[in-house]
Amino acid sequence: MEITSNPMTHGGDPGSEQTSEAFVADGLTDPSAGMVLHRVLALSARTFLMNDLGTELVDERRRAGLSDALATVLAAPPVWDSASLKRGGLTPPARGEDRIERIHQSRVAMRRIRSNLRTFRLLLDPSWETTLRAELAWYGNELGRTRDLDLLADLVDRQGPDVLDDADVAALSDVVDERRAGAMARISREQAGPRRFELTEQMLVLWEGPAFKSKAARPADEVLPKMLGRAWRDVRGAARTAKKSTTELHLHQLRIRLKDLRYGCETVALVAGGPARKTGKAAERLQARLGDLHDAALSIEWLEALATERPDLAAPARRLADAQRVVAASTRKGWKDDLKDVERRWRSWQG
Repeated sequence: MEITSNPMTHGGDPGSEQTSEAFVADGLTDPSAGMVLHRVLALSARTFLMNDLGTELVDERRRAGLSDALATVLAAPPVWDSASLKRGGLTPPARGEDRIERIHQSRVAMRRIRSNLRTFRLLLDPSWETTLRAELAWYGNELGRTRDLDLLADLVDRQGPDVLDDADVAALSDVVDERRAGAMARISREQAGPRRFELTEQMLVLWEGPAFKSKAARPADEVLPKMLGRAWRDVRGAARTAKKSTTELHLHQLRIRLKDLRYGCETVALVAGGPARKTGKAAERLQARLGDLHDAALSIEWLEALATERPDLAAPARRLADAQRVVAASTRKGWKDDLKDVERRWRSWQG
């Protein structure tokens, strides 16, 4: 199938490359599938660009200046109804107040892009979107190293004093801080490298408009809801597996599939309204519960590994791991009820 090459193209037959402005000029009040997907991808790309500034700018005032400059360059959003944007529950991009929040915003933006590229892949150049998803996964994993250590630092600070003495809390904090510094140094190297630079270029392509297939010119409310079918089947399959064998791995796989359903529903909600939004919210609730469980499991695994590596810290590490096992057991309760809510929302909408 022919792929449109103009970066601002939102689908169309070869030789009739219409931009979103052209659609509006032609009096088409209902957005095309390409318009809607472009809006969502562009906002996430802007969020990433606003938050993932390289560490070479050590002066925070210079960082803020660059952030403002990006905001100016990327000020004009992709043309489409801004009121629909608000109704869909999407919020304008912003720069996080501190390093932890900026990394979080960058990772969420990349997850949303990856998920939408996967769910609505039939609208896009397959070789391009597959390559971009792989690069987003690579950089997301790099940023995830610091996120995991930030989680552990918060755990030691928040829960440590309840089960450990002050000296043990301080010793564990020192280990986490040392590893956080190493993870940040690694990210700094990646941010200064060519691979990360190429990812920035792809984010700008998302902002300007990726190459869409001609199918993207069709009405959004006709095309996009049907494309959620794969995301739903993936959730259903992962749920069956998790019900048969409720391991941490199977629940984590269910959580991943729920993210695709959630982000897909949030995109479709821009044109389908309440039913899509409610289904997405139900998926988000279960995703959040399973996310808390995953965090607890991750911290237990890390603390047990530390106990083996550092015999001098084995006792406090295992005490804190035991406390997290209690948290994990509590978090597990109710996940099947939340799953039923997701299923009910989906069937009341999609049948």
